[in-house]
Amino acid sequence: MCGRFVSTEKKEKIQKLFSSSNILNYSNPSYNIAPSSLVNTIYKDKKKLYIDKLLWSFSFFNKKNNITQFVINSRIETIVSKYLFKESIIKRKCLIISNGYFEWKNTNNNKQPYFISIPKNELMFFGGIWREEIINNNKSNVVCIITKEANENLSKIHSRMPLIMSHNEGLDFLHDDANRFLENNTSIIEDDIDYFPVSKIVNNPKNNNENCIKEINL
Repeated sequence: MCGRFVSTEKKEKIQKLFSSSNILNYSNPSYNIAPSSLVNTIYKDKKKLYIDKLLWSFSFFNKKNNITQFVINSRIETIVSKYLFKESIIKRKCLIISNGYFEWKNTNNNKQPYFISIPKNELMFFGGIWREEIINNNKSNVVCIITKEANENLSKIHSRMPLIMSHNEGLDFLHDDANRFLENNTSIIEDDIDYFPVSKIVNNPKNNNENCIKEINL
C-alpha cells in the first residue's frame, strides 16, 4: 500500500516539466504526508492539464455500518470493477508528485518504517485517480493512489507498492485513454529504487522534517 510519502520538489521544476499545464495551487515541501492532507497533483480535465492541491482520500457511505469511510489506495487488479473507482479510472487519471514514500516492515510484531526512494530523493510520480466530492457543502477534488504487487526488491519490505512512474511515463499515463497501463505497468525507474530504515518518529505525522528520511542503524 502507500500510506505516507514525501513531496519536496520545487514548483518551478514541475512547471518546467509540464509546461502546458495551468498551475492553480501548490503545497509547501513536506517530509511526512498523511492521508486527508492536500497533495500536489497533476491531472487532466477537459483535455487541459492542471497542477493543484487535492485532498488525499475518496469517501463513501457504508450503508451496512451507517458510517462514512475513507479510502486512500486503489488496487490496480480491481480498479476497473470497483464501483467507487470505475468511472474515475476511465475519465480522471492523475499523477501525485513525490520524492519517495514510507513503508512498514512487520517482524515479530515490530513495525519498522523504511524510506523508499530513488537516491537521493529523486522525483517520481504515483499513478492515481481523482474525482469531485462535496465536503462541508463545498466542491472539492480528491485523489486516490493506485497500488500494485510489489516487485521482487520491495517485497522484502511489503507486499504492495504504489504505481510509480518517470516523467515521460507519467505523461503517457495521463493520456492513456485505453488504459494500457493496466497490463503493462512496470516502470523503467523501478530498478533504481532503494530503501533504508528510518526513525519511528515518522509514525506521527506531526513530525515533518528531514529527520523523517534520515537513515538509522538497526
